Amino acid sequence: MFVTDQDEPKLISEETPTRARFKVLTLLCLVAAVAYVSRNAISVPAKLIQEELDISQTQMGWVMSAFFWSYALSQIPSGWIAHVWGTRRSLTAFAVLWSIATALTGMVTGFVMLIGVRLIFGISQAGIFPCCASTISRWLPHARRGLASGLLGSFMSIGSAFGAFSIGLLLQGFQIGGNQIPGLNWRTIMYLCAVPGVVWAIVFYYWFRDRPEKHRGVNAAELELIRGDEALTPAEQTKGQEKEEHVEPTPWDQILTSFSMWMICGQQFFRAAGNIFYMTWFPVYLQEARGISLASSGLLTSLPLMTFVVGNFLGGVVVDWVLQRTGSRRWSRQGVAIVAMLGCGLCTLCAYFVQEMTLAMTLISVSMFFAGLGGACGYTVTIDKGGQHVAPIFGMMNMTGNLGAALLPVIVGVMFDAGWYETVLILMAGIYVSAAVCWMLLNPNGTVFEEKRSR
Repeated sequence: MFVTDQDEPKLISEETPTRARFKVLTLLCLVAAVAYVSRNAISVPAKLIQEELDISQTQMGWVMSAFFWSYALSQIPSGWIAHVWGTRRSLTAFAVLWSIATALTGMVTGFVMLIGVRLIFGISQAGIFPCCASTISRWLPHARRGLASGLLGSFMSIGSAFGAFSIGLLLQGFQIGGNQIPGLNWRTIMYLCAVPGVVWAIVFYYWFRDRPEKHRGVNAAELELIRGDEALTPAEQTKGQEKEEHVEPTPWDQILTSFSMWMICGQQFFRAAGNIFYMTWFPVYLQEARGISLASSGLLTSLPLMTFVVGNFLGGVVVDWVLQRTGSRRWSRQGVAIVAMLGCGLCTLCAYFVQEMTLAMTLISVSMFFAGLGGACGYTVTIDKGGQHVAPIFGMMNMTGNLGAALLPVIVGVMFDAGWYETVLILMAGIYVSAAVCWMLLNPNGTVFEEKRSR
């Protein structure tokens, strides 16, 4: 995808490795993008939805928040499902379910129904990233997990940016040559956003397998490259398959009493809360605080989301590069994350004091670049510390993050109803600095379980 075989560790086998791992990573990136297009589809037309359904901004805040409450509370159950069912069955089912929920959004008739659909939406998307994290841990070598995590985060933002930009155009209408294409109703757009998830689910279920050992497209050389010193013999593969049939119970007592686990959850809580502002209320902020039109707000919203993409990708590259040069997870995970979160907070605070629109958007976009830079660190350190229980641990981390993402839209909705549009940037700056503090207190070395045994 963005990595060549020359970048990988040297192989003992002279056989040329197959490239199935890159196809797996591509499928994971695509599902992240598709999920975020449909997840954030109500952000740009939020005012139109409010007017048609006769709901206030505070109520709309609860609508945006509803997704994250059910999404957050479903993380651990969905992580367990991914652990027991495997990614192939779980992720296919999740994709079909959220596509149905997206289509149902176009059928709502009032506030209560809209809340209900968003709750269903959150439940159906909760298992995406526990599945992706588990798959990365099985399909990619240690030295490429940072890049994989960065790409996954980048494609989330590509989906959000593409969704914001294209939905803005579809609502407003556009010209092709000399022909004027009329705008679409927001309900029609919801139906269109439901299609890609179903298409992806069909392709994924047909081609993907939970372990590279089971995939016909993986040869011995690629398996050796993925596993490194952990490559399995046929006898060990058989034992591994038997283990899959009798899944090891998740040691929740060790997970819940780990200080590092709580710091991982803390940084994710603050990062997710900060990031979600740009995927929910930012178009309304631009329209009300900066006087930007509906169509232009969709375009401008895509800018910080695109710099977030670049930051996520480069964050993955930097994390892997620092690890290879220093051999230190503390520098590659923790050090990069602290710099990124402090940079994000500083740029956001500076944007609050700037009235000129171009400079303000530049500062906001740079702040989101830093936010993206730290995203790969959060995912990579969770995969590192998850040991043999990546899916449930990732689910707990993501659950906590989405509790933050659930709270933020409600808080901002109340602030906007009170007319406090500009001061929201001060809140965002404080959130990112709080994430930096969590990273300062986190021990990135070892796993959660080794940490408990060493005490």
